[in-house]
Amino acid sequence: MAESKKFQISIEILNFLLQKKDYISTTEIQKHLVSTGLLKSDSAKSSDRRKLNRTLNFLESIGYIESKDTEAKGRTPQKWRINKKALPYLVSISDKELISLLTLSAFIPNNYKNLSIFSPFFDLVFRLSDRLSFQEREIISNSFINESQFLEKFLEFKEEVLNEIHNAIIDKVALRIRYKNSTEVFKIYPIKIFVYNGIIYVGAVKNKVYRTFLLAGINILEKLKEKTPEFFFKKYKNITFDIEREKPFLFGIKVAKKPSLEYFQAPQIFTTQFFFSREKDNYLIYLVGYTGSRFTSRFLVEEVIDIIPPTENIILKAKELDLKKRFPTLTFSLKENEKRFFLFKEELEEFIAQRLELLQKLNYSSLK
Repeated sequence: MAESKKFQISIEILNFLLQKKDYISTTEIQKHLVSTGLLKSDSAKSSDRRKLNRTLNFLESIGYIESKDTEAKGRTPQKWRINKKALPYLVSISDKELISLLTLSAFIPNNYKNLSIFSPFFDLVFRLSDRLSFQEREIISNSFINESQFLEKFLEFKEEVLNEIHNAIIDKVALRIRYKNSTEVFKIYPIKIFVYNGIIYVGAVKNKVYRTFLLAGINILEKLKEKTPEFFFKKYKNITFDIEREKPFLFGIKVAKKPSLEYFQAPQIFTTQFFFSREKDNYLIYLVGYTGSRFTSRFLVEEVIDIIPPTENIILKAKELDLKKRFPTLTFSLKENEKRFFLFKEELEEFIAQRLELLQKLNYSSLK
């Protein structure tokens, strides 16, 4: 085989295997090379098969690929995959994958796109999309946009603090910090960074208790060598805000019908919704609520026309769907759900009273 042809085949084999997640047989590789015109025959007994075997063995000998079964003999074709340890920076990406990656980048809110934590991602996207023209990149990037809400906030914070906390999470180490204007110095095990309504929070364990901290309020004094227990990452995987402050409960609501939703068979109106049914004049929805002002203040964004306290039927539906996997601190006790629902009702009444007071002020000022 001419050296130039052998080189072409080697490159195409690497390119083909880079796009596969698992081992690929010699037969599949041979068929692919035939489809590209680099080989003429896809027969297992042809001279092309012998050429291919020699090339594959050569690529394995220099560590670029690895075989699955070193004992494979007879008619059983060997299977191969890329040796990722030998080629950690070699990337092959299809046009579909590139378009998907560019589209995904559009979902990062504009306020966060310039953060250094995302710079490597955008550098990668730019490097991979270099084969596209500027106009093509623009069309793809603007093809699928996540429109932000009117009331989304964005508060200033120290970017270096964000980077240090993120590195501590990745490195699984503790931090010594001071919070807000307090003089108290304490240790935290950072678990996650999350954004809610435009504000960045840090979920961390302090004194064996999960806590939520405002990123803007954290002053890092020292990165410790002490490792974060793996147990913390597993236990708080599905938790964002403080467990003690917000407790989940089950209840139902009826929402006014909307023409824009009539097209959809089962629209999800609330992120914690787990049951939806169309009734004559409304939508019946079961969902998980939370005690505390955060859920209450956002709850009436939708046109809720009735609120249904927890019932055995609602709890039975939640059990069928095994909602505790998604909401670890949820309870299936009717009595406890009623207790948490009552706390929510009190918070909701106070919230509505504040809004009514505001309207009365507006009405009074308009009459002056």
